[in-house]
Amino acid sequence: MRYVLASLTVIASLQLLAQTTSTIAPPAIAKAHLAQTYPKATVKEWNQGTKLFRAEFTLKGEKHTAVYTTEGAWVRTEHDIKKDELPGTIARALKASKFGAWKIEDVEEHATPEVASLFKVKLESEKEKAELFFLPDGQLLKEEVRARKVKVNKGEGD
Repeated sequence: MRYVLASLTVIASLQLLAQTTSTIAPPAIAKAHLAQTYPKATVKEWNQGTKLFRAEFTLKGEKHTAVYTTEGAWVRTEHDIKKDELPGTIARALKASKFGAWKIEDVEEHATPEVASLFKVKLESEKEKAELFFLPDGQLLKEEVRARKVKVNKGEGD
């Protein structure tokens, strides 16, 4: 009898857990936009933050994320690309800029309601981090530079 009760408790707990992780209901307008814009996409899951919904999906074997407001307005779609897939115009503009010697950490391609294609490049130097946003023609739209966090090793020299 204890075994049966324990089994039922576990099953009920698993069902409750499954319900709480799969009950994200995105706005209908967001679901419709995703289906219309990416009809061949396979949606993995929807996540909701405090201000945004995110749809994780695959398209042509690549992982993408579409971001929507809580009202369902499309904000952007993004996906990682390999560093060597960065368009040559951007690679040349980057190399010729003050960031030319910085290390590329990550590259993403974004689409927004305002810009069909832009590239976000995350960079690091010894003391700073930067996020640069380029148009495909190499034009720099925006740069965000901030100091790197200093790591303190406790116990050294004490």
